[in-house]
Amino acid sequence: MKLTYYNIHKTPHLVEEFYHITYSENIIPLQAIIPPLGFNSLVYIFSNGQKILLTDNDVVIKNLVLNGQFYNSYKLSVNQSGFSCGINFKPTALHKLTGLDVSKFTNKCSNFNQVNEELSNKFEDFFTCHKNNFHQLFHNLEELLISLPLTENKYTTAIDRLIHIIHLKEGLVSVNDLLKEIPFSQKTLEMQFKKIVGLTPAKYIRIHRFKKLMEQYENNRLNLKDLIYMYDYYDESHFAKDFKSFTSQSFKDYFKDEFILIKEVFNTSNYDFLQ
Repeated sequence: MKLTYYNIHKTPHLVEEFYHITYSENIIPLQAIIPPLGFNSLVYIFSNGQKILLTDNDVVIKNLVLNGQFYNSYKLSVNQSGFSCGINFKPTALHKLTGLDVSKFTNKCSNFNQVNEELSNKFEDFFTCHKNNFHQLFHNLEELLISLPLTENKYTTAIDRLIHIIHLKEGLVSVNDLLKEIPFSQKTLEMQFKKIVGLTPAKYIRIHRFKKLMEQYENNRLNLKDLIYMYDYYDESHFAKDFKSFTSQSFKDYFKDEFILIKEVFNTSNYDFLQ
């Protein structure tokens, strides 16, 4: 398996990452745990044999798929070699691009054509026409994204500011801290954050803190006990609770094969960033 990220030139206000992932014959069949990462994404799946295993049912995924925000992990099953590529959006970008209440897609993978047919057709044209030239694909996707009208108002502006604070502090912030930065009530903040991002602010903070801790662990190999202290977990049992919530298994299982994709995601030193 190889995960490649492509540099963003014109759309850093909308795009977290462009990526391409290849599943080779030697790792098939693959069962991979996907943790919540704090963003919505669009992924085009160029091969058959992929499905996600959710609590209620298994969903076969193909063509252009919208992955909503997740606040628990899910399993990806890959039974054929092939590749996918996609866009991980900034937390508010999907709402800005569609004007939709993105909480409707939380904990779901949806056929994007059923979400927004007109926009889906535009994206699909680029993915299918440039499947053998990813540099051109992502260049053209950036051109498309900057041409689209955006839904922007006082709420998107405020929530972008709060997300910047959450990221700056690596999740070491509370909802009460955020309320000091905006002229809204807690009820309004909760409602608008969930509508625009797909998660409540408390869940987003919790996910981001966990994500930053795991990136530190994978990239720097710091002692886990030191990281638990650095990221303000009360004790190891509280970290274990978050780990179980976000991966569905205990930390001692982290070294099993099904965590291969999580390790690729968190270990940024393994990425091939391409111009």
